[in-house]
Amino acid sequence: MARATVQDVARTAGVSVGTVSRVLNGSPAVSESSKEKVTAAIHQLNYRPLASARDLRRDRTMRILAIAKNLNSPVISEAFRGVSDAGALSGYVSLIAPTAGDPEREQQLVDMLRNGSVDGLVMFSPTMPDEDIGQMAEQQCVVQVCEIADADAAFGVAIDDRQAAVDITRHLIATGARRLAMIGNRAARSGRLREEGFRLAAAEAGMPADQILFVDGDFDFHTGRRHAEELLAATPRPDAVFCGNDTVAAGCVRAITDAGLRVPEDIAVAGFDDSVQAEMCVPELTTIRQPAYSMGRLAFEALLERMTTAGPHRRGRMFLPHELVVRDSTNS
Repeated sequence: MARATVQDVARTAGVSVGTVSRVLNGSPAVSESSKEKVTAAIHQLNYRPLASARDLRRDRTMRILAIAKNLNSPVISEAFRGVSDAGALSGYVSLIAPTAGDPEREQQLVDMLRNGSVDGLVMFSPTMPDEDIGQMAEQQCVVQVCEIADADAAFGVAIDDRQAAVDITRHLIATGARRLAMIGNRAARSGRLREEGFRLAAAEAGMPADQILFVDGDFDFHTGRRHAEELLAATPRPDAVFCGNDTVAAGCVRAITDAGLRVPEDIAVAGFDDSVQAEMCVPELTTIRQPAYSMGRLAFEALLERMTTAGPHRRGRMFLPHELVVRDSTNS
């Protein structure tokens, strides 16, 4: 008979792996009800923690590190809050550092995991090749959030960016848009998936190629403003613009209104993320809501499993549901 695992205990008790780990470690941040359920499951399954896992606990730093290209993204900020809150419940301190997209800086930060300065690593927007991430995930305690590498050994939590882009593009078409444009970011994995979804939905609606415009930039306000000005100069100009995130969409709205046009009466605009900018913008932005906090919390639980138990561990992708939020920027 196979030896019971911490995952088996969690399933039997109806709690998370993190809760089981907190009970095993004697953490006070667990309710009496949860303790009783976990204790009963341990006895029922005759669960015994692996000696190697106990030995590892003696040498832990109780620190994890999150790395991201930059710290400006509201989604990354909220996801990191989820990581940090979940980590604190298990006694971990969560650190975060930007890489500015510099591979050398990223490697320096990754080395903190390899040399034992931290126990685990959360990657938000890695620059290293997918193959390298896969090899690292085979040997180290690593999880991904938002931007997920195409690597069999790695595990990540995100939304289905491609499908989310399909949904918001279908919405734009349903409002009557007949000449679509997108301001995207092919440098980001999520950006490439969102472009794919945009093109899939346009093709599904039978739009000819000459009615679809795409401009490539970055996920920032000035990109949105600059590229919107380019799109306004096109003949004929687009009647709807899908932007890679809400910050880009805010820049797009600014350029359109500066040109004396109205959103959405002349040009509809949609963003992505449902960040604070979506409601601060005038008009408020139609967008895709990401459950960023939950993504971060679930990523930490997967990381905790890797840090505290012997394998095999979860691999692949966990997609959380997204939501299309319709506001005034597409609703005339």
